[in-house]
Amino acid sequence: MNTKEILLSILLLIGVCAPASARSIKEIKESSSKSSIDTLRSVKTLYSSMAKRQKSISAFTEEVQCTARMVGESYWAISEWLAGDEIYKVYQDVDLLGNDCAYPFYVSAVAIELEVEAGGTIYLQADVEALDPEVSTPACPYPGDVLGLTEDQDFVIPDAGYYLLMVIFPEPVLVEGPYFAGIYFSAEVGDLGGALITDNDPYQCISWNDWGLGYVDLVSNSYFDFPGNLVMYSLGYNGTAQSTAPPVRIYAPADSSSQSASVQVYAAELVDTIAVDRCRFEYYSQGSWTTIGEDTSPDVTKRNSVSQASIQPGFSTTWNTSGLGEGWYMLRATLLESTDNYTSDTIDVFIDNTPLNPLVTKPLNASAVCDTVTLTTTIPDEDVTFVQFELRLSDDTIRAAMPLLNQQRYGDVDGDTLDGNWVSQGEFGDYYNGPTAATSLYSYFASRGYPDLMKIGTSTQTVRKMVEATADSARVRLQLGSCDDNLLSSVRDHLKRQGNSFRMSVLSGATLKDLIYYMGYHRGTVLLGISQPYGHWLPVTRLMLPPDETGAAQCMIYETRGGSELESSLLFSPNLSVRYQGLMRAVDRVVAIYPRADTTSREVVGGDFTGSNGWSYMWDASSYAERPYIVAAIGADLGGHFGEGISWFTRECAPSYIVGDVNYSGYIDIDDIVYLINYVFGGGPEPMPELAAGYASCDQSVDIDDIVYLINYVFQGGPEPPCQP
Repeated sequence: MNTKEILLSILLLIGVCAPASARSIKEIKESSSKSSIDTLRSVKTLYSSMAKRQKSISAFTEEVQCTARMVGESYWAISEWLAGDEIYKVYQDVDLLGNDCAYPFYVSAVAIELEVEAGGTIYLQADVEALDPEVSTPACPYPGDVLGLTEDQDFVIPDAGYYLLMVIFPEPVLVEGPYFAGIYFSAEVGDLGGALITDNDPYQCISWNDWGLGYVDLVSNSYFDFPGNLVMYSLGYNGTAQSTAPPVRIYAPADSSSQSASVQVYAAELVDTIAVDRCRFEYYSQGSWTTIGEDTSPDVTKRNSVSQASIQPGFSTTWNTSGLGEGWYMLRATLLESTDNYTSDTIDVFIDNTPLNPLVTKPLNASAVCDTVTLTTTIPDEDVTFVQFELRLSDDTIRAAMPLLNQQRYGDVDGDTLDGNWVSQGEFGDYYNGPTAATSLYSYFASRGYPDLMKIGTSTQTVRKMVEATADSARVRLQLGSCDDNLLSSVRDHLKRQGNSFRMSVLSGATLKDLIYYMGYHRGTVLLGISQPYGHWLPVTRLMLPPDETGAAQCMIYETRGGSELESSLLFSPNLSVRYQGLMRAVDRVVAIYPRADTTSREVVGGDFTGSNGWSYMWDASSYAERPYIVAAIGADLGGHFGEGISWFTRECAPSYIVGDVNYSGYIDIDDIVYLINYVFGGGPEPMPELAAGYASCDQSVDIDDIVYLINYVFQGGPEPPCQP
């Protein structure tokens, strides 16, 4: 153990052994107090690092920019109330503001004012909610459905003082009437000593707070009544004067991922209402941006479950990284209009052209081992410092038991959600394959320890609401189907907003080992995109191993058109295809979604620090049950980067003897007949290595019948002993 590991162990030990002193949220709220603030204080405006990277994100003109603010000037500082992991809401009505804001109104940012006693980093999300029509009254509006939501944004507060934190929406949110603006503090904030700022006008039903027990009115509650309403408001612009280009999102490769060689980059245009001239792709290195290429074709595959799909990549490019040095790069996609309006999205990627991609060469995939085997891997990276071998239990059938939802139950128009929602009746259920499949996997992971995937903001959603929210995000009703870029960017954004604890890989094809890696080793899900007989997503719910002699693997696929599982099979050569409706269908896109850190049921069996004889470890398997396993080789290099490769195998010991080979020579001949005669009639030694080796006639005893059977086999060409172990 090195010094760093020892120090980390000590720190963890201190954390484990420290006495519990955390107060409950109820105790925090009840200990709140107010103090008047210095109205001449200097307020510093802070943006998150994401907003700083996307400098064009709020590129609307000053003439149409205005502030929606339902509170007066800052007056009180409320200490001890802010606890973290909670959401705050403020009521907004553009018509009551007495300025030039007007509906329709686009909310581009939400701002909140804080006083802090110390610097640090906090994480905020902003959202916009409609009014709840069932709870709201004319005198008291109440938060309802989410209309727009940002991902987690980090704010670095340098030191104590007063701050205005601006949470920017990557896509402005359209509101056409009164709404609620919200901010969610997604982590602990106690170290900052944060105080909330209010005005001096305690009107009810203006500002709310929810920490998991439902909303409470901040100026009238059973904990501590605020002396005024929360200084939190929204900024935006009038819809009639909009002049921004539509927002863009890079949805593959994944942010902060490692890449090498030829990288496929895909970008989604998130509005589809403004003509876009082109999408430019660039990378940042040594102080300047270098153009990778420009794409003028926005055409993208649309899967509507009704008609055959035309396979199109949307805005995309191939980034040849072979001449780049190892290191971190910024990758940017910029949508440009002919009027020179533009918006950009930027992600970080690590380029390593001798990547940490371990290839497990022993045991081979789908092979069998018995007692001792040298686990062996090859890695192209020249800077490898350590390889660890892990073992994970597997089965002959790898399962991803997603709930089987029927897409015809969603996309309702007439208020009868059980009538099938058929397109022929003017409804949308026929087009809901994409959002239904996505919600199935959200629900699946929610039941496996990731409940936030079924939340929007802090509110847990029903399956129906989540399907509809996903459909809205992917604009399924507008487009009569889900375009790949819209659906996949929506899924990616949802995964990031809910803790960013999942990875999403977008591939044009996959091998059997890929599917075992995603579904078996990482306990994830896989969606197969087909274009015939219609554009459709088919989740794989079971993968049966090993493959047959042709290389085909049997599987079960999930059909959202009826909400059922279907028997199927997968062929991997020359390209991936899946059997569907009686024919093998080409798979044009594979999407794998899996937890970043699912380490359950994994066992570290050994490692290699030197690689002097190749990266390997001698593993004694004799004490392990005879069953399937997945072995993973996890490599680390000098830069602290990791890579992993797997192999699926079975521990299976071949029979240790042949029935009839009673002298244990490895074959049956006249010597075995003589040996058996001596045992039966002369009191000689019993058959080796155990008595059952003498059961030649298969009657579970050793007698003259077995001698006769062996004579017939050796001298007359009779059948071999039938009861082999």
